[in-house]
Amino acid sequence: MVKKNQQGIDLSQRLFIELGTPLRIEVRKKTEFLSSKLIGMKVGAYLIANLPGMDSQPVALEKEEPVQVKYISQDDIFSFSSRVLMVLDAPDNLVFLQYPDRVESCNIRMHSRVECFLPIHVRTDDHQDAGVITNISAKGCMCMVDYFRSWENISGKGIELLLSYANSDTLAIPGEIRSVQVIGKQMKLGIRFDEVDSFLQSVLETLVPALRF
Repeated sequence: MVKKNQQGIDLSQRLFIELGTPLRIEVRKKTEFLSSKLIGMKVGAYLIANLPGMDSQPVALEKEEPVQVKYISQDDIFSFSSRVLMVLDAPDNLVFLQYPDRVESCNIRMHSRVECFLPIHVRTDDHQDAGVITNISAKGCMCMVDYFRSWENISGKGIELLLSYANSDTLAIPGEIRSVQVIGKQMKLGIRFDEVDSFLQSVLETLVPALRF
């Protein structure tokens, strides 16, 4: 059973976090932080993060040291307390962190996302491909597309979502790519809309009745 804290935040042993997610590891007693990335975990036991450029990091980690870890997922910031279990410098710079008892959401998202399945085409300056919007809010969406190598480093660039409706008409939704994640032969793109006019809002609300602007 999932527990809830006094603020009503759902807490669970299973983290809503994917491999490759950037982590900010804050060292409490040193008021410093390390930039890292999640590369592995054993649920209920430990997390493994790499420490790229460890020589240039402002502070070193010590075994049993308490830390605060923060990460971004689905446009929200999550945070949990942990401690250092082990630090390795070979074959890579790695840190093992105790698996958290609970994770707290900072609840920064102002627009709730709605799960959906909307076939689309995505278009950038150099490529167009079919895709699917898997969840959407008034400010952005998440979509899945087939893997395209040159799209691995397009975070921050513009994109258009081409949405067919009313048999033959097509709507173009301009946006900016905020995140890119490769998942096997597919890519997950987090997109923030540039502007959604009233007509587009009405079409999207018709296609996704639970969506509210």
